[in-house]
Amino acid sequence: MDRVNELRKKILHEAYVNGIENNSGKLETRLKLKKNTINYILEKLKEEGYFTKTKYELNLNTLGVGNFAWVLLSINWNELNPEIFVKKILKLTQVVTVADITGENDIAIKIIGPSIINISAFILMMEKLFDGAITDNKVYFTNREYKRHYLEVQKKDSFFPSEVDCKILYEKIKNPKINLSEIAKKYNLHRNTVSNRWEKLWKEEVIVKELPDLTQKGYEELKMGLKAFILIKPNPGKENKIINILMKNPEIQDIFTTISNEIILILRTENSNTLANAHKYLIKTDGVIKRTNTSIFLTKNAKKSLDLSEMKNLMHKLE
Repeated sequence: MDRVNELRKKILHEAYVNGIENNSGKLETRLKLKKNTINYILEKLKEEGYFTKTKYELNLNTLGVGNFAWVLLSINWNELNPEIFVKKILKLTQVVTVADITGENDIAIKIIGPSIINISAFILMMEKLFDGAITDNKVYFTNREYKRHYLEVQKKDSFFPSEVDCKILYEKIKNPKINLSEIAKKYNLHRNTVSNRWEKLWKEEVIVKELPDLTQKGYEELKMGLKAFILIKPNPGKENKIINILMKNPEIQDIFTTISNEIILILRTENSNTLANAHKYLIKTDGVIKRTNTSIFLTKNAKKSLDLSEMKNLMHKLE
């Protein structure tokens, strides 16, 4: 029984971290297991509530909208209902994640866009939309990404998607299980056209991987139940030394630097004790870090999908 459980955990972990499919190959090939075995176990894990569905991780840098910022907000909840706030803000095209956090601020929001200027204008618009409710904000604009959802970020030439590409991505993001023939029929396209464009989207690394959308039960099974946002202020000229050490830590999901020369980590670990151990890991960089600041994600709401017009706008740099 233990061997079965270990196999299930191994499949779930590999599917989440490296993907059911990625640009290097499929899960069954990497684990050297039969495809039927993988499919059966994943289906059982889904039935048992470890994940709800699969989803695609996109490389927005390739699509020309790879700039992003994390915005930490302080909110006057006397002026705003929390549930209404989350619903309203997730309807905004450029907002991809909203989370309740611990620490000095109340909410963390991830905003994407084609440029810092565009994102800055969006933040001003957002503050006007919730005039009087947002009392303070801290904005961390990305400068360079090193790790995105556990995978090292490689530089890649921009890819400009066609209208057909937008339609395919829209349908597959909305429903990953939809087959290409159904998409072709819906938009009156030839099956081979859709198939070729889908392969192109993988080849150009627009799609990074397909992975399970874990529930809290799934995260806890993988000892990833706690998610933290860690800001590191390095001593001048020491960024590369710190990043080289951090890249080796498998608990770190994302690593990026900001235009203000901070290093930001998104980390998933088991609990507060293992988070403390992660901070001890930073001791290895002793003498090169000025300070750190950590916020824990209490809840997270991510955008599930975009409508087709939003998808087209996003893919065409929100012009």
